Amino acid sequence: MCFSCTKDTEINQKPNVILIIADDQGYGDLSARGNPYLNTPTLDQLAHSALSFENFYVSPVCSPTRAELLTGKYYPKSGVYSTSTGGERINLDQQILGDYFKEDGYQTGFFGKWHSGQQYPYHPNARGFEEFYGFCSGHLGHYFDARIEHNGKAIRSKGYLTDDLTTKTIEFAGQNATEPFLAVLSLNTPHSPMQVPEQWYKKFDSMTIDGGEREDVNHSKAAYAMVENIDHNVKRIIQALKKNGLDENTVLIYMSDNGPNGHRFNAGLKGTKGSTDEGGVKTNFFLKYSRFKGRKIKQLASSIDLLPTLLELCGINIPKGIDGVSLMPSILKNEIKDKTLFHFWNNQLSVRTKEYKLDTRDSLFEIRKDPNQKFPVQNDSVFALLQTQKEKWLSKYLLSTEEKRPFSIANAAVFPVVLPSRDASFSAEVKRSNRWPNDSYLKQWKSLSDSIFWPVENFESGWYYFTLYYTAPKTEVGVPLEIKIKNGSVQQIVEKTFVSKPIGASEDRVRRIESYIKDFYPLRFKDSLFLEKGLDTIVLHRMKSGEHSIEFQKLELSRTSNQ
Repeated sequence: MCFSCTKDTEINQKPNVILIIADDQGYGDLSARGNPYLNTPTLDQLAHSALSFENFYVSPVCSPTRAELLTGKYYPKSGVYSTSTGGERINLDQQILGDYFKEDGYQTGFFGKWHSGQQYPYHPNARGFEEFYGFCSGHLGHYFDARIEHNGKAIRSKGYLTDDLTTKTIEFAGQNATEPFLAVLSLNTPHSPMQVPEQWYKKFDSMTIDGGEREDVNHSKAAYAMVENIDHNVKRIIQALKKNGLDENTVLIYMSDNGPNGHRFNAGLKGTKGSTDEGGVKTNFFLKYSRFKGRKIKQLASSIDLLPTLLELCGINIPKGIDGVSLMPSILKNEIKDKTLFHFWNNQLSVRTKEYKLDTRDSLFEIRKDPNQKFPVQNDSVFALLQTQKEKWLSKYLLSTEEKRPFSIANAAVFPVVLPSRDASFSAEVKRSNRWPNDSYLKQWKSLSDSIFWPVENFESGWYYFTLYYTAPKTEVGVPLEIKIKNGSVQQIVEKTFVSKPIGASEDRVRRIESYIKDFYPLRFKDSLFLEKGLDTIVLHRMKSGEHSIEFQKLELSRTSNQ
């Protein structure tokens, strides 16, 4: 039974839920946490008037946290082991947040960064979210009129992406005002590239920041401007809920997915994004709901606890076999229970209890007295206990090696199948445009011996058409390209010169580390191929070596419903 329905109240339906997840916002990126450089009045108000979990933890990086939020399980248990090239996908045998709410009659929408798989049935539309407006990769290379998708169809956002995602979330809430809804707003900021409109950046442009020796102060300025923009957009959501009469019966949650993406003010916490120290995994977590009085909650809590908490709050049965536990006893009765949390990434593992933290280097800290991990302590009995718990966790969750799953081809008559360069394997002479796969493209594709390929699993036999996206100088026009599978191949010549320049440098506030994006020409292969159900490999290669490189972005597969 849902919490709202058990009370003597005018509210006669289950509560709505809006979950807001910032991307790479650190614990210290709020004025409420003592940050002297930015001003976040809306989020500060949540920190003071909503339920503020003072000891809430996530994973050190993006897709693992999302997997834990969506499944209620430590991320290796759901099949996630990386942030790209297929390792970000949640196994198909896992039921996730959208599934539970959709099955219970909720209208479900996801807006923004998915980062849990692109190809159907890993796509959000196949995983319980009826409405999807956003992007499936880990990040985008440009935030203005961004290249995103709406339920599988490629589109452009309107204006600055964070603003647009907020607008779509507000519209979704308004359209479902008479029935319960779940809306996840998974923001793209303050993740790089560090792009933010001038109206938010101008305050920081001339500001003096007393940064440490490892801090890039210009990067920090852009991050702070992005956070102030987020604060403004959270205010928009709160105002829209009130205007539409939804504020009394909507659970609003705000959090981030990991620590800050740079060395900047972080309330004294050690570590940044990617670290299993406190600064890499501790996040702000605010829950606003009219039925709960605001206060600070000391209970140790984690991303794995969000799913069971929301399910209980909304009267949905909590499944067995998850790692998280509902936080409702702490919310309703101020209960504080003993709990042990584990944070793992890149062969780092730390363990956290109410009193202690054993870090990845096996240094022990009395964390309640030393939250900044400055003074290691000697306590042999506690050390032995936490070391044993580390070993047990590793044996339970990391029993097998990383599973290199094929990329799926499914539902292609109604849903485009995209095989992007970020997911591709390729021969040694071919190079990525950047070491970070998301939004990268492939270059140096010059030789007859070069190949680009994807292991695939086809869920349904049928005839498929292919569209290849490329750039090529004049010297490469006429070069035949081949797509090959185990049962055949098709060929198409490069039909025109198409050269484009990188996009985004003029909008970057600091030099980016990831790839710029470009425009690519769609080359449709005239003939189709029959793909049998089951495992296969799709291989691209040139039929003729060239003087210069062809650059490759993605391959799209489609089929008609009558095939």
